[in-house]
Amino acid sequence: MYKNLLSIIDIQNTLQLKSIPLCLLTILILTGSCITGCDKISTTEFLDAFVDPILEVKRTIPVTLYEKNASGISGTATFKEYVEADSEAGSTSIKNLDIEIQNAASGRSYAAYIYTGNSCSTLGTIWNDDGYTARSIIANDDGTVERSYTVDIDITDINGKVLVIHEQIDADDLENGKQVSCGVITLSE
Repeated sequence: MYKNLLSIIDIQNTLQLKSIPLCLLTILILTGSCITGCDKISTTEFLDAFVDPILEVKRTIPVTLYEKNASGISGTATFKEYVEADSEAGSTSIKNLDIEIQNAASGRSYAAYIYTGNSCSTLGTIWNDDGYTARSIIANDDGTVERSYTVDIDITDINGKVLVIHEQIDADDLENGKQVSCGVITLSE
C-alpha cells in the first residue's frame, strides 16, 4: 500500500491536482484498500475508481503473454495512458502498466523488460529508455503475480516492441534470468 500511496503523490504532483488535497487522496486510497480486503489496491484501480472525473483513459494496450522456454507461465499486461479530462491536446498524462501472470513459482522473483524486436522469436535487445525501468515482481504463494505501477514512457514509442518476463537471478541481476513469458505490444487504434 505504501508504494501505491507514493504513486498517488506522484499523480497529484504530475497533474497538479490542487482541488484534491493529498489528505483526501490518502483517505480515498486507505478506504479503497479496506474495501478490497485491507491488503492492496492497484494504481489502476485507484485511477479508474477515484480520479475518473479528473482523468480519462486515452489509450489502452493489452498484451497477451505467452509461455516461453517451456515455463508454463502466461498472463496479460496492460499499458494505459490517462489524460486530464476536458483538457487541451498535449496535456499532462499518466501511464500505467499492469502485469498479471499465472503458473509462476511460489515466491520467485521476476522482472518485465521491453525489447526492441517485433516478435517473441525475434526479440532484439533490451529497450533502454529513462522512463521505463524493469522492477522486480514477486509471485504469490499460489503462483500468480499481480503488479501495477506507473511508467514514464510515450505509449507510441513501445508499439510493436516485445514485453518479456524474466526470472530474476538476484537483486542486482534482473535481465540475465531465463525468459519465461513474452508478448508483442500492439497499439490497436
